[in-house]
Amino acid sequence: MFGRTDQLTIFVVIVISAVAAVTDLARGRVYNWLTFPALFLGVLTSLMFAGMSGLGQSILGAAAGLFIFGGFFWFGAMGGGDVKLLMALGAWCGARYVEEVSVLSVLIGGVLAFFAMLFTGRLKSFVQRIYHFFLTIFVKELAVEAPKLDHSFKMPFAVPMSIAAVWVVLAHPLEKWGLPLWP
Repeated sequence: MFGRTDQLTIFVVIVISAVAAVTDLARGRVYNWLTFPALFLGVLTSLMFAGMSGLGQSILGAAAGLFIFGGFFWFGAMGGGDVKLLMALGAWCGARYVEEVSVLSVLIGGVLAFFAMLFTGRLKSFVQRIYHFFLTIFVKELAVEAPKLDHSFKMPFAVPMSIAAVWVVLAHPLEKWGLPLWP
């Protein structure tokens, strides 16, 4: 974080994350009425408290969120609200924060998706699609086929992202585990 009170940033991250997780669970969406004002206020607050340097860090954080999760949205594996949520969080906390949240949210999301597939009976089909994909990679006679996404299986990704966002803003677990993403 850069040049503003940690308490304000922590409060904003917790509120944005909680609202996003609840709306994604309840309605399957992360709404623009949450993400756009949060993004704008993150940039404005950074400019007010840290000047042009803060503005640059805020814009870089938002851009990192777009860059990191934008590809998932492009290929249909993630909703646009999730990308905008990460951009808004990045506007408040910067690019390093976005990278740590991205890594942890994918790990947490993977664990949650595993259990969701297990309990909904979709795990076997998923494993078969992944097996077939790797088979086409390693057997020369087969044309490579990317695994098909099951668009009927929707996981509210704002939930693992929100867990990761709050965890990172409070504890920076990757750094504490000796796994910093940046030197």
